[in-house]
Amino acid sequence: MRGTSACAVLLLGVLACGGEGRQAAGPLMEGTGGSGMTLERPLEKVLITCPLGLGEAKYGTGLKGEPGDSEVSFLASVSGCVTVLGSAVTSATLGSETPSLVRGLSCADLSRAGAGRQVVTWNTAEKSTVLMGQSHVSVQEATTLVTQTGKVLSGKFQGATAVRTTTYLTADVEKGCRSQEGLKYLKGPVTFSVTYP
Repeated sequence: MRGTSACAVLLLGVLACGGEGRQAAGPLMEGTGGSGMTLERPLEKVLITCPLGLGEAKYGTGLKGEPGDSEVSFLASVSGCVTVLGSAVTSATLGSETPSLVRGLSCADLSRAGAGRQVVTWNTAEKSTVLMGQSHVSVQEATTLVTQTGKVLSGKFQGATAVRTTTYLTADVEKGCRSQEGLKYLKGPVTFSVTYP
């Protein structure tokens, strides 16, 4: 395809024609352009998916069957990130800035661990502050999946929805919870995605 027509296609899609690193000024609004043609709001979303990662959760006071207070921290690194818009983002680190005190936490409600404010540092040196809220735990025989959904409060992708899923071995969870000191550490694969309307 020749350069002129390529620019036209990109302009009608979402991207502006130009050098690497340039971005469109914003989503195209419905209305009539100067040429008399109607421009419609694009249907596609910017979707960033990071399928490869490793995360670890630490509990200051070991978790047991009975509720108790514990300082919780979470840290993960993800890579292999891809986006439909060809962003320069390929990897990131994410986690708690400082441990947060969670009251009444037990082995029965791991979904509450890791909730709260998280900072994502992308490989581009840009940052996103995410408030992780809604959580869900799914036990699937040998694995325990903890999925947390939040909103990007500031920084790169502000206003987007972030989803982080961490997979732990159920045997590790059970062993820690039954131990004398309680569950103090978990480690497992992580996936991370950002959806931006």
